[in-house]
Amino acid sequence: MIVFVPNWFKYGYPIMNVLGLFLLILIITSTVNIYLKTKKVYLFFTLGILSLITGFVVFILKNFSLLPYNFITENSSKLGTGLEVIFLSFSLASVIKDLKDERENQQGLALQKSEEMNEMKSYFLSNISHELRTPLNTIMNFIESIDGETDSKSIQEKCEVIRSSSTSLLSSVNDILDFSKIEKDEIKLEEGEFDIHKLLDEIKTDTLNRAQNKGLDFQYTQCQDLPKMVFGDVNRIRQIVMNLLSNALKFTNEGIVKFKVDCEIINDKVALNFIVSDTGDGISKEKINSIFDSFSQQSIKNSRKYGGLGLGLYIVKALVNLYKGEIEVQSIVNQGTVCNVKLNLTKVAVKEEVKLEAISNYNLHGKRILVVEDNAMNQMVLKMITKKWLNTEVDYAFNGEEGLEFLRKSKYDVILMDLQMPVMDGYEATIAIRSGNSGINDKNIPIIAVTADVMESTKDRVKEIGMDFYLSKPVNKDVLFETISKCM
Repeated sequence: MIVFVPNWFKYGYPIMNVLGLFLLILIITSTVNIYLKTKKVYLFFTLGILSLITGFVVFILKNFSLLPYNFITENSSKLGTGLEVIFLSFSLASVIKDLKDERENQQGLALQKSEEMNEMKSYFLSNISHELRTPLNTIMNFIESIDGETDSKSIQEKCEVIRSSSTSLLSSVNDILDFSKIEKDEIKLEEGEFDIHKLLDEIKTDTLNRAQNKGLDFQYTQCQDLPKMVFGDVNRIRQIVMNLLSNALKFTNEGIVKFKVDCEIINDKVALNFIVSDTGDGISKEKINSIFDSFSQQSIKNSRKYGGLGLGLYIVKALVNLYKGEIEVQSIVNQGTVCNVKLNLTKVAVKEEVKLEAISNYNLHGKRILVVEDNAMNQMVLKMITKKWLNTEVDYAFNGEEGLEFLRKSKYDVILMDLQMPVMDGYEATIAIRSGNSGINDKNIPIIAVTADVMESTKDRVKEIGMDFYLSKPVNKDVLFETISKCM
C-alpha cells in the first residue's frame, strides 16, 4: 500500500488526518484478524505491517503536532511504505518457497503411496500366483499319472478334458502376471541357445491338434535355410507365436489357418518372419489399431463372445517391442486376417548334443534328495513323480527349520526348496545353508527352487541368495529330472 499526501495538505485539512487514523485502525484490525485466522504468519509479513503502521502513526502524530517536525517525521509514511514493500517482497518469496516445498512433499507422498500400492499389487499377484498354481500343480500331475496308468479310452478322454481346462487356466494366470509385469516395466527376456526347429515342431503339432478338434484345416510351411540353433528367449518366442495362432483359431469358425516361417540370414544375424493368416471374422479398419490395447472395447466384446481375458495381443505387442521387432496386421471383415511378426535373432553354431540318459530310464544312481515343502498335496505330487525313479531316495521336510535338521543328521545330494513356508521360509533356509548353519560340508549343496511364485523379483531373489536353479509349478516331471541330473 502506497499513500501519496500532496504538499498542500501539509498544514491544513485536519479531516485528512482523521481519515488516515481510521484507515490505520482498519489496517490494524485486518492484520489482527489475519493473525487470528491464519495458522502460520511469516516474519517478513509481520515486519512489513509493523513498518507501515509505525510510519503512519508517526506521520499522523506529527500532523497533530504531537511530535516535532523534522526529516524523519515528515517522511515517516514514505519510509514505512518503502520498508513494507521490501519486507512483503521477502514474505512473498517465503510463501513461494513454502508452496514449492509443499508441492514437492505432496509429490513425494504420492510417489511413496504409488510405490506402496505397487508393492501391495506385487504381493497380491505373488499370492494369487502361488494359490492358483499350487492346486494346478496337483491337478495337472495327477492327471498325467492317471492317464499313464489306465488303458480305458473313456478315462483318457476325460483326462484330456481336465488337462486342457487346466492348461487354459494356467495360461490365463500367466497372462495376468505378464500384464502386471508389462505395466510395471518389469518384463525381461531370458535368452539362451535353443533349437528353433524343435520349438516350431512343438507349436505345429499343438496347433494341428487344436485345429482338427475345431474342424479347421491347418497348413504349415517354413523356409529351407532356417538355422537349427539360434540365440533368444525360447519361452517368449513360443508365447508370441502361440498367442497369434490361438487368436487365429479362436476367430475362425470354418476354413483354414496358415502358419508360415520365413527367414533372412546375414552373417550371424537371422531375421525371422512369423506369418499367421486365417479365414475368420476379420477386423474393420477403424478397430485394427486398438486390437493391441489391453482391455479395449473390442477385446472386451471378443472376450464375452469367444472367451479369454483379451490380453493376448497386448502381450504380443509388448514382447515384440522388447525384442525391438515389428508387428503388422492386415484384415478384411468376413474374409480373414494376416499377422506378420518380425524378430531379429542371432545364429549360433550347432554343438554336439550331450544327451542325458534316455528319459525313459529315470535313474539317479543312488542319489539322495531332500524336499522342503509345506504343502502335503505338493509333497504327494513329488512322491508320485519320484517313486518311479530308480535308485533314488527322497526325504521330506515341512519347513526350512526341519530341512536344516535333516541336513545336520544326513547327507543329501540335492535340495528341492519351496519358498513360501511357515516357521522358516525357503529364502531363510537357503541363506542359513549357504552360511554353513547346517554343516560346513553342505554350504555348496545344489538347491533348486520349486515354487508357484513366478514374479521377476522372486527369480532375481532366488539367484541373489545362491540357489542353483528355479522351477515353477506346475512341475513337469521330465524338466524336474533333467534339472536334478544337471546338479549331479
